[in-house]
Amino acid sequence: MEFYIYENWVASDKAVIHYGTCPFCNNGEGTGRGSLGDKNGRWWGPFTTSDEAFKKAGTLNRKEVAYCQHCFKKI
Repeated sequence: MEFYIYENWVASDKAVIHYGTCPFCNNGEGTGRGSLGDKNGRWWGPFTTSDEAFKKAGTLNRKEVAYCQHCFKKI
């Protein structure tokens, strides 16, 4: 399993960790809808563990680091 981070500095100033298979991530390609390239954010990865992705996300200086609510559903 691979993990990716979407760093968004415009809409929400946060970094969100996704499974590569997440439909919002598409292995770091995103959805492609309304894509503005790197004007709003960018993808980082792949990472081999969610911990590795979380550590990298912490270095991006965003207000929030979160896990994708679609990928990491609460049980």
